Amino acid sequence: MSDYTTISLRKEFVADVEAYIEDEPFGSVKEFVKHVVVQEMESDQGVSEAEAKQIAQKLRDLGYME
Repeated sequence: MSDYTTISLRKEFVADVEAYIEDEPFGSVKEFVKHVVVQEMESDQGVSEAEAKQIAQKLRDLGYME
């Protein structure tokens, strides 16, 4: 049996993702997020620490992260 955890996302972000994947073959935001994370983890191109900080700051500025 697998154990699960919960990740909280702002409702506005989830609505944006739902609109984005409307015509895509994903059944839910959860499936899409899992796909993107796995794809990134398997990618040969890494994100530098500076890029990660820039991305985090942009997400904070947009209100997706605290």
